[in-house]
Amino acid sequence: MLALPITLKQIAISAGVDISVVSRILNGKADQYRISRKCQEKVKKVALELGYVPNAYAVGIKTGEFHCVALLQSGMAGKSYLPEKLVSEIHRNVEKGDKHLLLAHLPENNSEDIPKIFRSLMADGLIVNYYQDLPPLIKRAIDRTSMPTVWMNYNMQYNSVYPDSYSAAKKATEYLISLGHKRISYCNVYFNDLRPNAHYSVAERRLGYAEAMTKEGLEVSDITPNFRVDDDMEKQVQLFCGVLSKPDRPTALLLYWSYSIPPLQMASYRLGLHIPKDLSIITFACESHQRIGLTATAMLEPETEMGAQAVAMLEHKMKTREKNTPSVKLDYLFLDMGTCAKHS
Repeated sequence: MLALPITLKQIAISAGVDISVVSRILNGKADQYRISRKCQEKVKKVALELGYVPNAYAVGIKTGEFHCVALLQSGMAGKSYLPEKLVSEIHRNVEKGDKHLLLAHLPENNSEDIPKIFRSLMADGLIVNYYQDLPPLIKRAIDRTSMPTVWMNYNMQYNSVYPDSYSAAKKATEYLISLGHKRISYCNVYFNDLRPNAHYSVAERRLGYAEAMTKEGLEVSDITPNFRVDDDMEKQVQLFCGVLSKPDRPTALLLYWSYSIPPLQMASYRLGLHIPKDLSIITFACESHQRIGLTATAMLEPETEMGAQAVAMLEHKMKTREKNTPSVKLDYLFLDMGTCAKHS
């Protein structure tokens, strides 16, 4: 038989106090009404022993505060970025603020559902996690919402927390140059990233690399293919074999993402090149990739810090109701996995 929920009246009778006292204590207003610490502890103990669970929905309806943060995701694969460490840090920091996290997926094939979803989120704040190709209708729905909103991994002047891809690529290239490398190539194998509306990191990483090379008077060598190779591993192997078999082959490579590491290693093996003796490699990678065995020196996305900063910014906006908060750029984390060596 299902037990009925414990009421404030039952707690009041068991604790020997008035129901209004119980209400004020359990709603965090005890100090405001100068209720003694002894009484507070007694009521909380009784509530715990009886198994009282507050009705968060009812409290939210009454106060307008639901103690909930919504994390908004695309309903389609490849358009949101939510690796393990990022979501764990968001969840951990939301809970530290005595709130719970609601994961919400937005469909992109039924525009009539969008307003309904926003009305039913029942959240105090919104974290938008949309990798790219944000539909205009969804953008307008987010702009119209009254919830304080923070964007992640999105390059904006205000209300965003995102990694500084330009500086990271520049630093990675400068590191290779400091090791004596002069022929350094850059590569991004993702075909969809050739589009003008690709994620901001696509342009920023190439620009950071190019500026570091130009500053030292070195030739910019972008070997990014203008045809699809990301759908077949062997196509990537052939791409790298073609580049690395040339007489003036690069002695170092900076990769847009770690997806290219296995085919690059295979190409090096086929050509008898040893890493890092003959070829130094730095890639951009996910911080969570350390758990699955990252095999190249990397500039790691600061997932943990991005999650913490996004929640901190959102809490600030919920508290101050500040419409536009200056965005925060985060540094990448350098992880030396031994795939870079000096070149004479």
